[in-house]
Amino acid sequence: MVSLALTSALEIAVAVSASILNFAPPSPTAAPPRLKLHGYSLVPSSTEEVTSFYGQWTYLPGAPSLVQGTQHFDIVDPRTKDTVGDFDALVSRGNGYNYTSLLVTANDGTDVGAAAGQVPPVGSLIATFRFGPVGWAYSDMPSPSGNVISLALVTPFGNIPLRSTFDGAKGIADHTVDDRPVRLTNGYSMAPADPLGETITATSGVLPLWTSVQGHQVFGIFDPTGAQVGSFDGVFTTTSDILGTYTQAILVTGNDGVNVGAGAGQVPPVGSVYNVVYAGADTDYVLYSSMPSAAGDVVTVEQVNSGTVQTSPRTFIDASEPPSTQPLSVSRGLTLVPVSPLQPAGINGLPPREVQYQGYQQFDVHDARGARIGSVDATVFTQHDLFGIQSRAVLVTDVTDGVAGITPGDVPPVGSVFNVMLLGDSGFGTVQSVLPTPSRDVKTFAFATPLGNVPVFYARKRVPDRIDVSFLDPFLEV
Repeated sequence: MVSLALTSALEIAVAVSASILNFAPPSPTAAPPRLKLHGYSLVPSSTEEVTSFYGQWTYLPGAPSLVQGTQHFDIVDPRTKDTVGDFDALVSRGNGYNYTSLLVTANDGTDVGAAAGQVPPVGSLIATFRFGPVGWAYSDMPSPSGNVISLALVTPFGNIPLRSTFDGAKGIADHTVDDRPVRLTNGYSMAPADPLGETITATSGVLPLWTSVQGHQVFGIFDPTGAQVGSFDGVFTTTSDILGTYTQAILVTGNDGVNVGAGAGQVPPVGSVYNVVYAGADTDYVLYSSMPSAAGDVVTVEQVNSGTVQTSPRTFIDASEPPSTQPLSVSRGLTLVPVSPLQPAGINGLPPREVQYQGYQQFDVHDARGARIGSVDATVFTQHDLFGIQSRAVLVTDVTDGVAGITPGDVPPVGSVFNVMLLGDSGFGTVQSVLPTPSRDVKTFAFATPLGNVPVFYARKRVPDRIDVSFLDPFLEV
């Protein structure tokens, strides 16, 4: 548990650094950098649909201020300007920093391969990170002889090849990225009910340092003989990094109500969270679990080393504790009041250190006098850690009532983002916001106190390259 404390302190340092370096990120409607693959341009040919995001105060293996979505891309020959292929992809892009990654999800099967100008195979990862004129480019593409990994330093004078062995795309194309059984210490295990049945919904991380694959599927409960005795629906995230650590987190989102409970062989209740952190081998891991119960959530932390089990007397956090439903005080004197429960869409983090939820929620908007002025739909991110630090982030996806705008009495427009970090129940923390107009981002930053927010930064930044994006909104009537 000493390592847990050390990594927690390191994560806080990373989060503070990221928040300082990117303290005023733009609206996610600002244009991301363009990508290239083996010299060919990857040009968006559809409107990006934003499906989820990570807030500004996010610990690894999530990624701070990361926007996730789906999009179609053309492959363009830079010499002839001809389109030589196309594909669909899951997109992850830094909001306020020049990182973009793609996970190829579909193509038409024509001229598919890992060579220059070919269409990347399904399961390929393509990423770039730029710092002004320099940066790096990474790709990892399946092939019959094994994944083809490429890393290069990008400079104004050309790319310089670098060596990398990090296989971030391992297991994506062949559906093994999420099929490792979670071996419980009571003899039972959890694994996909259908090894090919997962739906991958997003990626996160910063390649080639670490990566996360997110999705949902049906999991089976298996007894010590391997017979399936139950099942549940869940969202999952698997992670891996260059140090050889790999993890899997599962959030139970549904079950059939039969034999539900916290006992051995029972189906875990909705809201249960499992997280496994492997230390280089499937036999050595830390297993965290939290299961809602009428008598109090059942939380355990166990360390397994080649079959030997040690149970920690300290559990640190309850990952099954429902996300806060308290009103959220944001910028301009506005308060966002939740009027619907969080619909979970993603799980991440490393409980018992911290847990991260992604999902969708509806809010009423109140002005500084407490009067309701409208309502919005939003995609949201929450995180709480073992030190009591809470992070809540809201991205407005639809204005359902009121007048959208940036003047007093207006409801925050679509594309607005609010990031709130609070130090436990002290009332102290930070509040960051960005509200888009057709040509500018209106940005603010303030310190939160028990007596109200103290503004320290205000800017209206011109955005000459605003892009058209759509937002996934499960609350819209079909």
